[in-house]
Amino acid sequence: MKKSKFFEPLAVAVAAGMTIKAASEVVNCAVSTAYAVSADDDFRRRVSAIRTEAVAGAVGRLSDMASRAVDTLGELLDASNDPPVRLNAAKAILGAVGPMAEFAELRARIDAIEATGPGLKVAR
Repeated sequence: MKKSKFFEPLAVAVAAGMTIKAASEVVNCAVSTAYAVSADDDFRRRVSAIRTEAVAGAVGRLSDMASRAVDTLGELLDASNDPPVRLNAAKAILGAVGPMAEFAELRARIDAIEATGPGLKVAR
């Protein structure tokens, strides 16, 4: 079956959080057409893929900002002559170390589990 010309625009709109009805209005198609397109399993997979791409992009941006934030905390810890500023920087650094170390350990464990069984994958 040929995909509707509304398939991709509807998928993008729904992935962005719109209802099928609202998405149909934005892409200028009949509500009945929008519901017919959205009933397809390929449509649901495409919406999921678009959301995954968006989240991956956001995580990349957050990772970059996190690196810059750590650098800033290090600079505050080393360069500030104001004890409360240094204390707050130290608290922020120490508060992040535990969760980050735990995440790294869990990631290593998941990778080890996946390596032991062919085809075994743990959701990320």
